[in-house]
Amino acid sequence: MKKVEATIEEYGMFANVSKALIGFSSGPDSVCLLDVLHNIYKDTIDFELVYVNHGLRPQRMLRREEAIAKEYAERYRAECKILPVRIKKKGLGVEAAARAARYDALRLHLEKTGAERIVLGHNLDDLVETFLLNLLRGSGTAGLRSIPAHRPPFVRPLLNCKKADILNYLKVRRLRYVIDRSNQSLEYRRNIMRMKVLPVLLKLNPEMHETIRRECQILKYDDEYIWKNAKKVYKKVVKIEKECAVLDINTLMRYNNPVTIRLVMKVIEELCGSLEGYESKHYYAIVSLTDKEHSKKISLPKGLYAQREYESIVIGHASPERTVRKTVDINSSSLSIGDYLLKIGVGKEYGKRKMARNREIFDLSQLSLPLYVRNKKPGDTIETKVGRKKLKKVFSEQRIVPRKRDETLLLCDQKGILWVIGFKRAYRGFVGDKTKNILAVEYEHINKR
Repeated sequence: MKKVEATIEEYGMFANVSKALIGFSSGPDSVCLLDVLHNIYKDTIDFELVYVNHGLRPQRMLRREEAIAKEYAERYRAECKILPVRIKKKGLGVEAAARAARYDALRLHLEKTGAERIVLGHNLDDLVETFLLNLLRGSGTAGLRSIPAHRPPFVRPLLNCKKADILNYLKVRRLRYVIDRSNQSLEYRRNIMRMKVLPVLLKLNPEMHETIRRECQILKYDDEYIWKNAKKVYKKVVKIEKECAVLDINTLMRYNNPVTIRLVMKVIEELCGSLEGYESKHYYAIVSLTDKEHSKKISLPKGLYAQREYESIVIGHASPERTVRKTVDINSSSLSIGDYLLKIGVGKEYGKRKMARNREIFDLSQLSLPLYVRNKKPGDTIETKVGRKKLKKVFSEQRIVPRKRDETLLLCDQKGILWVIGFKRAYRGFVGDKTKNILAVEYEHINKR
């Protein structure tokens, strides 16, 4: 009781709170949590028990857990809500997918009820196990902070209590609970850690729980300090564009490695919504692109990629290759395609207009109709004064970054590329003294990026 009260006071977990949800599994932690909070707060806070049914275990077990949840709700004069959820893996393991679904369900119910806190029953053993699992996984400082005691709306009042103390409390109070048999299965890494690894580590250091708790606290303070500095310089380094973020390498390299790693982490969090599925190896792989050649690309979890683009690193959503092809009617005044609007005209007077980067003119008689607009394809070349040149080289010369190359449109006739629109025309179809009809093509962006 004293430990829980001290933890609540340290973080101000229930300051000005009138209603809170308890994530109630009918297991020892949640039963202990309910009893302790009831003894501390009596009727000053309205606690509602929320049982999330993942449907992953036998129905007999689930019905028993639901029945005990309802029984405790009646005993402590609390509301009880059963929330069924469906597990969608989405590239995550079963445990991670279940946790994500559980937290989403709790957040949604919080909004519906107007409650101010979601109270969870994680204990000190959970913190130690998570710390060691994250250490093995290579999750970086964020993972080694382990489980936070207070991250609104979630609070964990039992986080400084050992599992053994919780079980003893339940025995003294004569409170019954359900044992989840899946916690005994060695199919799960956490159970291997709990049943096989921790007993050995405790022989080496009987005070391991307290040691790791202190380490987590130190890492929390260090991590918060570095994040504070990283957030100050974020806008100096990162430019958010459509579907991606661009990090300026020259600015990025002014800062030390801990800050650059946090900048990368913040970008990923902005693009994905969380860092779930990412490890320290991914962050370091992205930062290492500063030493790679232009166009070097790496694939990342959750459908992201990172690529070196001249003096930038781009992190974005990998999009499927698309094929664009549209026939040009030279008798039409305009053609809309993608983000481009092409204006088309035929006549002698077009040759008198001042040339511009967004405009090209051709001798119509030298073109092989019909014309069409498309995006690039493998093996493309364009005619130059000294022969044919690969389109890839043209892109490089024009410093068109890889992610923009699929979006760059090509005006073509039946013989090949006439104009890499906005960048380079082919060495043919020039207007001369004998030209009778001039084809003029102008473009403008409908949606400027």
